[in-house]
Amino acid sequence: MISRADMRRIQELPDNAMVLMAVVNDNPANVDNEGGGLQTRAKVAMQEAGVPPTVMGLVLDDLSQPRTHHGKSALYLVEGETLERFDINADLPERFHYGRPVKSLLASIMELLPTVAVLAVDREWARLFLLRQGELIELRREENVRLDDGERWDSMVSGTRHVPGAPGSGGAGRGQPGSGPRSDSGTDLFENREAAIQQRFYNGIVAELGEMMSRRDIKALILVGTVQRVAEFKAEIPDKAPYEVIGETNVVGGAGWVNPAEILEKIQPIVEEYRQKTEAALLDQIQEQGVMEVERVLEMIQEARIYQLVIPEDGSQMNIYRSHNREVPYFTSKKDVVHSPLDDSLMERVTLEEVLPDLIDLYGVEVKRVHGDYAGRLVREFGGLAGLPRY
Repeated sequence: MISRADMRRIQELPDNAMVLMAVVNDNPANVDNEGGGLQTRAKVAMQEAGVPPTVMGLVLDDLSQPRTHHGKSALYLVEGETLERFDINADLPERFHYGRPVKSLLASIMELLPTVAVLAVDREWARLFLLRQGELIELRREENVRLDDGERWDSMVSGTRHVPGAPGSGGAGRGQPGSGPRSDSGTDLFENREAAIQQRFYNGIVAELGEMMSRRDIKALILVGTVQRVAEFKAEIPDKAPYEVIGETNVVGGAGWVNPAEILEKIQPIVEEYRQKTEAALLDQIQEQGVMEVERVLEMIQEARIYQLVIPEDGSQMNIYRSHNREVPYFTSKKDVVHSPLDDSLMERVTLEEVLPDLIDLYGVEVKRVHGDYAGRLVREFGGLAGLPRY
């Protein structure tokens, strides 16, 4: 897993550093990785990316090492003779870049692996998990503790009351105490008491959940439990909660002892469906309100009129031009612009991925990526780049 400290350190790499940044799918369950397939594929990809032999050797040596545990993919960062490897528990598309740091690479990984809160809940327990980078981590466990008020369950259930004026039975005299039909008042009392305890428990969890989700800036929640308990808990969530319930699922056993591995297996399709639904909605919004075509989008970004930039999943596949003088920035997609119209400095050909940090820092844009079929639609229908305008 990539820690926040690691992310900050990578983001602070000098712009002129020469580094290898690579994502390698080394999942042992992948048949393409059997035998020497993994090393061969990585070697060919690094050769095509222009990786020096010494740097390439460090990665290949690491890939050949036996491992007792790791993720399904690995992020490599190699600077000089220093190699860092970060295991990620998800199958990621492979990428190899050698040159100036592509700091947006981390963002592309995180968008494929959204952070989601997961709550397993029933009348007895509430367990809060965090799904981050494909790993499920338990953050908190809370039991619905019942205070002993001196009333036993069996005494409440067996309690009855006399119904005045009803005919007697069982040989007792008419109208005598204890005669007549008996109601289920004890059972009613027990059920009402249980419902009140449950509601207090759920209300407390909802309050804590809202605070935690806001503090961590998490927008998505999955509920785990039986249909009835999940529905009861969901009914206590306020309409203006700072998060969205994106799915529900059931697992074997109660919330207190459910296996996290089973939760992870059940929620992965929900998370993927949510990601695809979000990307589809974003493209629909672009079609209705957005700006399309690369040059027009770049022009409006430099006018500070775009607040959200939508790009394909791998921005290294798109080239634009940037003025060599970073003090007077200028960006265009036009090949025939040799000098910047602002200060006559030479234009240099760069990938979209390389300039994303500049666009974010200079113009305050928020970058969103779309993947798979949605990336294809962005290229086919919208010209490869799109944005949502401020005005």
